[in-house]
Amino acid sequence: MDNDRRRELWLPHAMSRRRLLAGTGAAVLFAACGGDDDSASPSTQGGGQPTGGSTGTAGGPATTSGGPATTSGGPATTSGGTPTSGGTLRVGLVGSTNDLIDGQYIVAKADQARLVSGWDPVVNYDTDFNISYEHSLAEEIETVAADNYVIRFKEGLEFHNGKPVTADDIIYSFRRRIDPKLNLAPGLAELLGPDGMTAIDDRTIEFQLLKPAVTFINGLAEYTTTIVPVDYARFDGDVSNQIGTGPFMLESFTPGTESVHVKNPNYWGSGLPLLDEVQIIDFADAQALTNALASGEVDAAVDIPFAQVSTLESDSNLRILESQAGNWLVITMAIDQAPFDDVRVRQAMRLIANREEMVERVLAGHGRVANDMYGVLDPCYPKDIPQREQDIEQAMALLADAGQEGLTIDLFAPDDTAGLAELIAVFADQAQAAGVTVKAQVLDGGTYWGDEYTKRTFATSFWSTRPYLIQVAAGSLKNATYPETHWPSPDSDFAETYDQAIAETDDSARCEIIAEMQQEEYDNGGNLIPFFYNLVDGHAANVKGFEARPNLLNLDHYGRGWKNIWFED
Repeated sequence: MDNDRRRELWLPHAMSRRRLLAGTGAAVLFAACGGDDDSASPSTQGGGQPTGGSTGTAGGPATTSGGPATTSGGPATTSGGTPTSGGTLRVGLVGSTNDLIDGQYIVAKADQARLVSGWDPVVNYDTDFNISYEHSLAEEIETVAADNYVIRFKEGLEFHNGKPVTADDIIYSFRRRIDPKLNLAPGLAELLGPDGMTAIDDRTIEFQLLKPAVTFINGLAEYTTTIVPVDYARFDGDVSNQIGTGPFMLESFTPGTESVHVKNPNYWGSGLPLLDEVQIIDFADAQALTNALASGEVDAAVDIPFAQVSTLESDSNLRILESQAGNWLVITMAIDQAPFDDVRVRQAMRLIANREEMVERVLAGHGRVANDMYGVLDPCYPKDIPQREQDIEQAMALLADAGQEGLTIDLFAPDDTAGLAELIAVFADQAQAAGVTVKAQVLDGGTYWGDEYTKRTFATSFWSTRPYLIQVAAGSLKNATYPETHWPSPDSDFAETYDQAIAETDDSARCEIIAEMQQEEYDNGGNLIPFFYNLVDGHAANVKGFEARPNLLNLDHYGRGWKNIWFED
């Protein structure tokens, strides 16, 4: 999450490099480095040749994993019909007065839905989680070295106001993201300085990093890595300032109520978007949202409560859209705050959890057991670390050793994310067996994601699928964008090991380094990750274009900014 501007001519030394963007012979970027398990996911250090455009980087073949995506209650794809133009899509989600619009930053899912409406990422992940140029602004990327990249952007890109996208805008966008005052992407700020970008021409930028980072291109696939015009700033009441390259333009926004987005006549995607307008409507809670979908008040809903899926899928007027892609809910423990500054207490909490029961009671079976480690689709994901099982006796012994017998503690969750309120209730039930009293505290989303977010001792969160090293930068470093557990501890060399990993160009060697990092988090970290959950959303039967496939975000990545969505007559 990170940006500014600067233009210089192509430097003479560059002429001795491989022919820029030749489309062949480019360096291997992040080939898959996992074991020989055929079910292992696609390369998430960036492996696999980019799709959706000519090659500027190369890698090994991708393998599909994460389980098949499914659609309940009938088909949710465009098959069987011809897309038509026009209409207004009403999308419901749980939101609050703290909702924000920033083309390069989000906090809650409501912010995600609005961001992707108006801004496109530099590159994307395909359904195998390989880097793709489809649905994105880059045309080609050349890896000159692990600390040097050249990005060529598509020709003819325009902002909502018809202004062409220039090198000045691109450089400003990256400088904005690394601006320490904004703190949008502190991880990127560790890799890229404000003078690290040079304009080769008006749509080609050279990036000279501060240190080698094979994760750089994967970072470009973050949906917050977008291009904004020079002097862009977060929404402060003036919709005219919310200029992006995406399929829809912001017409109005009342936080906690709704936003209205109208078709972008200057959109670079040929013939898109199909809809005339998208309304993103906030609801106070999941029950109100579900009722609105069932009654036809909205055409699509984000995060169907897992317990209500079977009821809604029996309605012939509705479709349930479900995909499995390694997304995770988590109970977070701040490792620098009592009682979790004692690793024995953190270990005890993890041993209290009955994960199989959580999958059934929290997810109604719409997920699978996890092992307190993220990045399950990463080819470096460890397959030899034993599955952590519930062990109440051992948990009680650890608590006794730590002087925390009979512990009483508050555990917080927001009401706007499916599964989190249920998760803390189930964990509170399970903790009783170990003599621990967990007081489940459910807060409205606006309060939860406010100033105290990342400061609470015992809390919860949600995350999309990410490559392991990208996720580390997002949440598992002191300077992470969302440092929920305050990891790592001062006496750990985890951050230094991370630097070694992102600099390592050999896939097998990098996986060995990652294995050390994952083992340390497994043993000492502050994440209790009980399961990977399926994304479960709903929409009216006459809404077409959504597909059930692995994705980072709900509603088929919000229909890639709603541009693929249409109504069947």
